[in-house]
Amino acid sequence: MSAARCCSPPRALAGLFVWRLKSTGVWQIPCQFVQLCHTANDRLITFQYFNFLRRMYVTQCNKDLSQRAKPKSNSVASPFRELQQLEQEKKVIHKIRPVSPVHLPLSEASMSNELREMKSVAQTEDSVAAVRAEAKGDRQWKEMKLQLDDLPGILARLSKIKLTALVVSTASAGFAMAPVPFDLTCFLLASLGTGLASCAANSINQFFEVPFDSNMNRTKNRPLVRGQISPLLAVCFAASCGVPGITLLTLGVNPLTGALGAFNIFLYTCCYTPMKRMSIANTWVGAVVGAIPPVMGWTAATGSLDAG
Repeated sequence: MSAARCCSPPRALAGLFVWRLKSTGVWQIPCQFVQLCHTANDRLITFQYFNFLRRMYVTQCNKDLSQRAKPKSNSVASPFRELQQLEQEKKVIHKIRPVSPVHLPLSEASMSNELREMKSVAQTEDSVAAVRAEAKGDRQWKEMKLQLDDLPGILARLSKIKLTALVVSTASAGFAMAPVPFDLTCFLLASLGTGLASCAANSINQFFEVPFDSNMNRTKNRPLVRGQISPLLAVCFAASCGVPGITLLTLGVNPLTGALGAFNIFLYTCCYTPMKRMSIANTWVGAVVGAIPPVMGWTAATGSLDAG
């Protein structure tokens, strides 16, 4: 009876509950909570650390809830090892035994065929070398021989014969417009002197423009650019045209017309030509140069610049 009194139902239930707690491991929760709080005081608990504690708790309290680890994949061979293997394979030297030459008797026909082939190869090589030498010679500067038959055409292109004819026609128009009787001798002398002055001005212009004419398709075939005549010959031709032309205008017509011709040559060669690459004002100078020949025809007929 005393034993039954001692083990009353409430006490038995309490003991059973404590025994159940010990068997399930729940009694460790307060201790772990205290340890967690103690750790939190020492350092900041991150999400990773809290997750780690949770996994440790799950694996220790319940052995059935264990994580499933994935099998580790096989390591992939690095490309550097493959390159090393390839280099090692390349370094392998295969020795080839020397083969003794086999001496076979050659017939006369085979010898003649070989000689013909060698001769043909030598001829082709000589022809190729000659073609290469010709091409190289074409690229190099070489002296051009001037023939007397080609000289008139070259000088005509040097003096810009079409432009000179246009200048003479404008001077003739100015002479015809003058309100004076027509004098054929004066007209011919004025036209000839104006033409010679124009030839001189155009030749000097080409002499100065050689470096620039060689860069344009329109002017790259001019005589001085192609080297058909020397610069000395061009200057001599300009002097032989300019001096007689100005003299003829001064003495044969009148000094005013000769002065206008000399001034026009100076304006075209020394002002208009260098101003092409300096300012747009060269067009105004060129307009004055083109307007002087009709005035020369007027002064040749009237002897003055008056309107008549």
